[in-house]
Amino acid sequence: MMTGTGLGFFLLYTCVSVVLSLFGIDKGIFVTGSFKLPVIMVSFGMFLLFDRLSFRSRIINRIAQSAFAVYLITDHPATRTLLWKHLFVLEDLYQQPFAILQILGILLTIYFARTLIDCMRQGLFAVTVSCNRGRCLELVWNGIGKQIKHLQEE
Repeated sequence: MMTGTGLGFFLLYTCVSVVLSLFGIDKGIFVTGSFKLPVIMVSFGMFLLFDRLSFRSRIINRIAQSAFAVYLITDHPATRTLLWKHLFVLEDLYQQPFAILQILGILLTIYFARTLIDCMRQGLFAVTVSCNRGRCLELVWNGIGKQIKHLQEE
């Protein structure tokens, strides 16, 4: 209901703007900007809609697990510079035909590559650390304990 009401405001605004522009009146009333009531109504309504939706998929869950790692890898300053200033200069793509499709392809490729890197990290973690839960901590703790005893004896 909230999403429908917000979309109704958008539709009403668009109709009023078209009618007023036919009469040469351009008031510049903007209801579609960030933090405007219709935008908040639509976004909150969609959030509630998807919050109540029950959906299970192993593939989507695996991709969602990697989303934060993809963000951290991509947002690192060195990676950001490499991606957006050396490999993919998006400003050069803006004037080309099908620029949106090219940019979308680049973004999906980067996301897929980062997800693969995170899946490798998860696999490496499962083989090394998670296979014997607590074993690595025991080894480190015992090593520290031996060093402390050795220092106390001297």
